[in-house]
Amino acid sequence: MPLQVIAGRYHVERSVGQGSMGTVWLCRDDVLHRPVAVKQIGILPGDTADHARRAMREARTAAALNHKNAVSIYDVVEHENAPWLVMEYVPSQTLAEVMEDGQLSAPRVAWIGAQVAAALASAHALGIIHRDVKPGNILIGEDDLAKISDFGIARMAHDEQLTQTGMMTGTPAYFSPELARGGEPGPESDVWALGATLYAAVEGRAPYGRRANPIATLQAITSEEVDHPRQADFLLGPIGHMMDRDPSSRWTMARAETLLRELVERPDSTPVTGAVPGPAPPAGPPTAPPTAPPAAPPPATGRSKALPVALALAALLVLGIGGYFLFTAQNSDEPSANRSPAAGNGSAKASPSESATEDSPADPEAAQVEAVESYFEAVPSDLDAGWAMLSPSMQQRVGRDSYDGFWSTIEAVQVADVQPLGGNAVSAQVTYTGTDGSVSEEQQQIALVADGAGYLIDSDR
Repeated sequence: MPLQVIAGRYHVERSVGQGSMGTVWLCRDDVLHRPVAVKQIGILPGDTADHARRAMREARTAAALNHKNAVSIYDVVEHENAPWLVMEYVPSQTLAEVMEDGQLSAPRVAWIGAQVAAALASAHALGIIHRDVKPGNILIGEDDLAKISDFGIARMAHDEQLTQTGMMTGTPAYFSPELARGGEPGPESDVWALGATLYAAVEGRAPYGRRANPIATLQAITSEEVDHPRQADFLLGPIGHMMDRDPSSRWTMARAETLLRELVERPDSTPVTGAVPGPAPPAGPPTAPPTAPPAAPPPATGRSKALPVALALAALLVLGIGGYFLFTAQNSDEPSANRSPAAGNGSAKASPSESATEDSPADPEAAQVEAVESYFEAVPSDLDAGWAMLSPSMQQRVGRDSYDGFWSTIEAVQVADVQPLGGNAVSAQVTYTGTDGSVSEEQQQIALVADGAGYLIDSDR
């Protein structure tokens, strides 16, 4: 049954997106008469009722963070035996969406980074570690006001649950080297993640780019240097200090905030030197200087970056890298818990359309729906047929072993309400039943590529 009232107080108006821990609802607080964003706190596999109660206590501690550059947590309530976060609702874009229009200028990135660093420094002072700093969790509002969101997987620095269960959460593309090796998350890993976020904003891509799967990303982080930034300008030094591979030499978040703010207020000040990420590029023609930041963030595009779970999370079970990792999709920036409806419910960015052929489908939208329905009818009982329905590039990125490994954990899958989104993309309601009896229902946006008279499942592009 659809949600109507949460905890007897928060009337549900509509879904505003799918976050890393589930659906986010725009609600009306009947007591204070204000809009709020509400989502269920993610409970890790194997957690007990005691863990749920502990999660509620820690969320209430996180609510003590009161900073203009952090999304406020108003309340933590229990509904249907599960903890829920009640948060400030912020109509905005995510930094990931802003970046879809191209890399940002160094002055603009410095201003965004200084704001986020200030909020995270305050969180660290309270013993709170965010653990999933990335472009998709930074909200950009009017006049480039930045807020860090999604403290839903944040944990206290003294939390022992992680070492007890061997569980880690987050986005591999922004993991620090020590975290990628299976180390404990700490304030230093938040600093690396913010530095990696600044790198992505000025360069237009994550430091380690796209890899075949999350495990390949972790291996690259632990063993490879990042490419030398070409567009960082005066942010080259700060990014280098924040992404120092030695966590003991890495800047603190408070120092990062101070230095970034100085660069914003005094752009002609002495450049920060001493640490440069990656080897210097070979000599060549100079790159064009970054353009000046616009007066306000560009309008929301509403394009989702979510990958189908069956494809993007195919390599989650990892042995020998510090335990069992629960990842969000490697290259995804999921809809934030607090973004505007315009930013969360638009169409997916479709794959480039292939040139028309003589046997192109007469009704492309009907063929797209049929391709998705046929795929989910085939899996998990006939993985050879499902594999054949993936595009060659998708097969190369996922790998057959990882693909089979994921589906070995799924007992059954159902797909419903498949709807064309325009271009080569559809949306679908997908329900997974795990071999352990767990059930997960997700609203997915799936990209396809034309293949003669039909379509193949592809990743987001």
